[in-house]
Amino acid sequence: MFDSPVAPCPVCGEMVLLDETQRECAREHGCHPDTPCPLQKYFTGIDFSVEQPKQKLREKGY
Repeated sequence: MFDSPVAPCPVCGEMVLLDETQRECAREHGCHPDTPCPLQKYFTGIDFSVEQPKQKLREKGY
């Protein structure tokens, strides 16, 4: 069984999944796009809606 990493978010007051992008999390929890995210550095997801440099993908194991 696989457990996704989670953390408590002080902005939305809920537990959030960290195996997605910050943008996906903000959309799911109703955060405004301009709201600074205190968990930004902990998200591990890749945003495939923008072009990713190959080296960045390699560093994440893809």
